[in-house]
Amino acid sequence: MPTPSPRRTQQERSAATRTRVVDATVASLIELGYAATTISRVQERAGVARGTLLHHFPHRADLLVAVVEDVASRRLHVLAEAPGTGGWDAAVDLVWRDLQSPAFLAVLELWVAARTDPDLRAALAPVERTVFEAVHRAVAAVVADDDPRVPTLVQFTIDLLTGSAMTTLLGDGGTQQVLLDRWRRAIPVLLGQAGAGDWV
Repeated sequence: MPTPSPRRTQQERSAATRTRVVDATVASLIELGYAATTISRVQERAGVARGTLLHHFPHRADLLVAVVEDVASRRLHVLAEAPGTGGWDAAVDLVWRDLQSPAFLAVLELWVAARTDPDLRAALAPVERTVFEAVHRAVAAVVADDDPRVPTLVQFTIDLLTGSAMTTLLGDGGTQQVLLDRWRRAIPVLLGQAGAGDWV
């Protein structure tokens, strides 16, 4: 006779419910956007009673704080899979992989909403600073070059590719590979390791 599975503790059940609600919120942000991610829609997607959801997250702001932290954790997980070293090509690939992740789509929704939502902005700002610093460290570690110009070029890479990723949301992303290839060729020129003719 099979041994019955041990019953989960109240703490385990509570944690599982919170995770289900947060996952449902992130999925809604990605699929429907911030404006359409209402408490009612999250409740339906998570499959929990409204009272249960409000017990864990009494206010929408409480839920969004948990979502901000969860999305940051997902992005940091992508960075944790970075190769030890690999030079600039690997660094560009790492940044682009992060920006193509579903977590980035969710955080993009939060960025836009935070512009006019002071509570969300207050929750998002410190977490995003942590993520930005982690991205910068991870990319610099992959580059593995002590040239004093590297930190600036790392920031240029992150900013350029972030802007490029955002433009793909509005149209054809077919030009993105061209941009990535050109930026890879531009970096050695900016470091004085190649001639300007190699940029084009």
